[in-house]
Amino acid sequence: MKIWLGVAAAALLSAAPLGDALAGGVTKAEIARALASEGYSVQDLQADKIAVKVGDYTIVVVVDGPDADVSYFTWFPSLSIHQLGHEFLTKWNSEVKFGRAYVDGDGDIAIQMDRNSAGGVSIENIKSDFDVFVLLASKFLSDVENRATA
Repeated sequence: MKIWLGVAAAALLSAAPLGDALAGGVTKAEIARALASEGYSVQDLQADKIAVKVGDYTIVVVVDGPDADVSYFTWFPSLSIHQLGHEFLTKWNSEVKFGRAYVDGDGDIAIQMDRNSAGGVSIENIKSDFDVFVLLASKFLSDVENRATA
């Protein structure tokens, strides 16, 4: 019995893609191809990350292992907590349902959105989530601009 289990496990491992992070059955490479097909400039960063250029900023998509989250991050280096204040970030976070804004460990302003892909996720879900995140980043910048002119 142990031999058959070992053979079955070896067969499953040999069929698994090597070196490409998975998200509920969707690989990082599939995500990169799908976003590139939408016209975005996509660059491979690390085993679990791609960078996608959108206008003046870059969105990093992180695929964290099989059946794990797909996370979307972007940073706004021209902004600081001294300009925005914690009150602005707190208010923005309370009004936004799908993401969060914060100050990262380097002191940069960032926004993030996650998709729990346990149980599976389709490439269409990923593309839709990416579009939502692009809108989220635009909303954040718009809210910053509106705050500055108010």
